[in-house]
Amino acid sequence: MSPLLDDDLETIEYVDPSARRERRRNDRQLHKPKMDKWAVRASVQGNGHAPAFDGLRLDAALDATREEKAYLIEQLNLFAASKPPLITSVLRRVKGGKEANVYCCAASAGSSHELIAAKVYRPRQFRNLKNDSQYRQGCALLNPNGEVIDLRHDWRMKKAIEQKSRKGLEVTQGSWVAYEFQTMLRLYRAGADVPQPFRNSEHAILMEYFGEVGLAAPTLHLVALPPDEARPLFERLMDNVQLMLNQHVIHGDLSAYNVLYWEGEVRIIDLPQMVDARANPDARAIFFRDVERLCQYFARFGVRSNPRAIAHHLWRQYQAANRPVEDDLLPE
Repeated sequence: MSPLLDDDLETIEYVDPSARRERRRNDRQLHKPKMDKWAVRASVQGNGHAPAFDGLRLDAALDATREEKAYLIEQLNLFAASKPPLITSVLRRVKGGKEANVYCCAASAGSSHELIAAKVYRPRQFRNLKNDSQYRQGCALLNPNGEVIDLRHDWRMKKAIEQKSRKGLEVTQGSWVAYEFQTMLRLYRAGADVPQPFRNSEHAILMEYFGEVGLAAPTLHLVALPPDEARPLFERLMDNVQLMLNQHVIHGDLSAYNVLYWEGEVRIIDLPQMVDARANPDARAIFFRDVERLCQYFARFGVRSNPRAIAHHLWRQYQAANRPVEDDLLPE
């Protein structure tokens, strides 16, 4: 190769390093961050007032972001597209929370219910349930059909759950939702005052709607109970606590905030953190806390009670009814 001649120097373009850095900064500013799949679906649907997808419609009055609407369509459309369909449209949000939102939906024609409530869990990465390991003790993993997931023959899934990877967290949340649905179904069939459950998926549950289309039933802590109604309602809820315990179920977060009230009727809600009284080593302490919280609420309306005595009595009855057969053979 011939050496570089002086005449060739004129053809070489000199680029100032500071200009190169400035150009890179401008490129980064022009770059749009990657959207998640719900934002992408929202952008495709556009800004229509009532977008539809395979039959599910979102009411024009629904107050939600485009991303939230897209996520609703993804999670609830399967209930509208099923044969026969369960819901036709989402009318309004009736409750928001860190874990899930509850929506009022229009039931399909021919349904025995005019309205249906849809509880839609947020994506797992946005959930913030604290100390959930305390409630999960003794609980197996479930798939959306309520079947136990056997991790003995799936080491990849077991590792994903232990390391809390994205896949592991998705499976964990799906199990959480399945437990809530299966628990509600069992309690409803046993006669407990819980919403009637209809169907579930990996991230959503359809259940009985309590209230009117424009006014959902308030939680009990927002209700000023008449003096003559407080004592009967207290006894009814304690009967529910006993019935649930006889089904080996402890609510885990029972208080006036998790009881709906409508025209003298109540519904116990929010059961994802339910505790199995047979398997969880903290079951007794959690049960006593549930009873104490209810007693504290009704004390505001003149209902006098001894929460520890009530909890002890119900717990001893439960233990006696579920004592292992082998104990009968032991000497006194």
